[in-house]
Amino acid sequence: MDDVMGIEAARSRLGEIADRAHTTGQTTHLTRHGRTVAVIGPAESAKPVGAVKVQLVWDNKTFSCLLPGVPRVGETFVEEGAGPDGDEELEWRVTDVRWRVAGAGLTPDPKVTVEVHLAYP
Repeated sequence: MDDVMGIEAARSRLGEIADRAHTTGQTTHLTRHGRTVAVIGPAESAKPVGAVKVQLVWDNKTFSCLLPGVPRVGETFVEEGAGPDGDEELEWRVTDVRWRVAGAGLTPDPKVTVEVHLAYP
C-alpha cells in the first residue's frame, strides 16, 4: 500500500522513508498542496521517462524500436498492426532485460545497448 505524505513533513523522516522503501518495497508519495510532486520507492521500480531505443530479441531475430521506458521481466506489451493485413494485435511477454555499456569511463558519451528478450505467450 502506498503512503501519502506532505513534503514538509517528510523532510525530517527522509531516511526512514528510504529505508522502508528498500526493505518493504512500499512507495511514498510526497505532496505539496495535495498534489504529488515526487515519489520515493525501491530503486528497481524507477523507469526512465521518454523514449528508449531498445533491441527486441525473439527467436534469434533482433528488431530495434522505441519504447516509452525499459520494460521489466514479466511485463507484457502489445504490438499493434501485426499480421499480414496489419489488423492483428500480438501480446509479448518480457523474459529478460540485458544492458551493455561500451566506453563507460573512456568517452563522454558511452554507447548503451538495451536488449529486451521476448516470448510469445
